[in-house]
Amino acid sequence: MKIFSLVLPCYNESENINNLLNAIAKLKESNDDLEVVVVENGSKDDSLFKIKNHPIYKSNFITLVEIKKNLGYGHGIVEGLNKSTGEYIGWCHADLQNNLDDIYNIFKKNLKNLKGKKTILKGKRMNRSVVDNFFTIGMSMIVNMLFKYKLTDINAQPKIFSKNLLKLLDNPPKDFSLDLYLLLIGKLNNYEILEQPLIVYRRVAGQAKGGGSLLSKIKLTLRTFTYIYKIKKSGKF
Repeated sequence: MKIFSLVLPCYNESENINNLLNAIAKLKESNDDLEVVVVENGSKDDSLFKIKNHPIYKSNFITLVEIKKNLGYGHGIVEGLNKSTGEYIGWCHADLQNNLDDIYNIFKKNLKNLKGKKTILKGKRMNRSVVDNFFTIGMSMIVNMLFKYKLTDINAQPKIFSKNLLKLLDNPPKDFSLDLYLLLIGKLNNYEILEQPLIVYRRVAGQAKGGGSLLSKIKLTLRTFTYIYKIKKSGKF
């Protein structure tokens, strides 16, 4: 069993997939305690073909989870988490806006804060635009007001935690609300949320699937508000 499994959901990442797989290969060369789970999340392009024809796949350096039909970002991640074998598991986007070496390094740096403790380790995005920060801070303020939990930079990557936390995920959302859901579940069960600053890099290739353009940021915010309303009405949190 590996000590850490990192789940990377890929949807229509054809332009970026070789960059991602090359970065995984480089990271795995010197870290054999790491399992990388690539979720091919029902792409409509040739992402799956490129993955299966890359040397890292042929050498069994990755665990590949194939999803035939895309049901959402969150669904793909949860499928990947369930296939993970690591003692600690987590996810981040596959767009390389977070450097994979940085993610592995913050895991190793904070391993003592994860061992035997109820801790969720998450990133805190650095080098972001004023517009990005506006949406992030606004969302955090609303969530904090409604749920009385102090949560910041909710959609920051990665999210890393002990595999035991998976048992607490009951019908998790299938979309981008998964990030918020995990943190709320953690707070509800007295987990500490530990943040680590990570530089956000510009996407080299492909298109953002979540909050890339201003319009997509607005749509993502509205979807999150809809989810917040739904779970508040359920009385679960």
